Amino acid sequence: MADKQLSVLLDGREVAVVTQANTGRRELKYASDPSTVPLSLSMPIAQRTHGYRAIDPYLEGLLPDNSDERVRLGRRFSVSPRNPFALLTHVGLDCAGAVQFCDPGRVDEVLGRPGELLPLDEAQIARRLERLRTNPEDGWTAWGETWSLAGAQSKFALARMEGGWAAATGSAPTTHIFKSGVSGFRLQALNEHICMKAAANLGLPAAKTEYWQFGDEPAIVVERYDRQIASDGAVSRLHQEDLCQALAVMPENKYQSDGGPTALDMLTLVGDNAGLDAQAQLLAYFAFNYLIGAPDSHAKNFSVMLGGIVTLAPLYDVASSMPYDFNTRSGLNELAVKISGHNRFGTIRDEHWAELAGKAGFQPDRAVEIVHHIASTLPDALSDAVSAPDLPPEKSELADRMLPRVAELCAKALGSAAIV
Repeated sequence: MADKQLSVLLDGREVAVVTQANTGRRELKYASDPSTVPLSLSMPIAQRTHGYRAIDPYLEGLLPDNSDERVRLGRRFSVSPRNPFALLTHVGLDCAGAVQFCDPGRVDEVLGRPGELLPLDEAQIARRLERLRTNPEDGWTAWGETWSLAGAQSKFALARMEGGWAAATGSAPTTHIFKSGVSGFRLQALNEHICMKAAANLGLPAAKTEYWQFGDEPAIVVERYDRQIASDGAVSRLHQEDLCQALAVMPENKYQSDGGPTALDMLTLVGDNAGLDAQAQLLAYFAFNYLIGAPDSHAKNFSVMLGGIVTLAPLYDVASSMPYDFNTRSGLNELAVKISGHNRFGTIRDEHWAELAGKAGFQPDRAVEIVHHIASTLPDALSDAVSAPDLPPEKSELADRMLPRVAELCAKALGSAAIV
């Protein structure tokens, strides 16, 4: 059996080729003139060829973590759901960031193909959200769509157009991600929207979100930070990767408890590639997740933008566990990464943040100042987010539990009395 190849496109040009040998082993080779931007921090351009230890985590990181969705994609395209190369052959034209994948013989066709937006009304979006919620076996993508989204939560991507929403086909990029919320957690989509609004109220760079009701189906609609819309409405893709990809870690190991990246790993990577201000921003992200009681702060939920310079991407995918009942075994009462050996909500102290910062080459005192600033301002920022007049009455269910619990977490961080 002959080796197979996929061309890698970035910013309208072919920058590399991924080869899959008949043994299944994969490697990436950059083009002779690939531009100055690497596909990943784990695959620098100075080294022309990269083996499976780097390219496999990168490819896997572009696909759903959800194994059922992988199986559905494999069945739909008659390929192995465990083979990221095969899946991206079919759904690699609109991935996270600016990267695209296609058969080498189709490069000119793909780069020159037209894009088309197929308008959808609210009833059609409601039906799609309902199917996603009640019949997940239908899959995330609709026929004709070629986008791929990472993560475990069910979602789909559409493009915003003048006057509404549309499915994106051909070369047209999607601009927004629709999520109905995590099953089993009441009002989870509204929870995430409120948390993201609280982050924005604090002045943290955060993905823009809206909370919509499509018929009887609620959804959080997230504006893609990896898309840029020009004044004439043209949409361009922005290159990015998550920190698992940047550290060449497989998505199945995204949690520190599964052997994945630590807070120190992430801070060191960001400091080495983006500098002290980006480290301060990532420390603020960790602190915000901790103080709002968000347990899912693993390495795939932080990303970097890879343009002329490396910058930290906006905050995304933050939802609090404070509205829900949890116990010591549920994982809902702890941060996904440890801060100097501690991650249970209410147990991380100034010295833990200072120790982590010092090991990462960041000023310990400044790290503590960042934590204290967020702790002193988050209760009001969260209260303002919950009080927004455009939110449904159900917000009171979240507010009644979130506000006092988050206030206690913040008070604890500032040295006041104890917590949940």
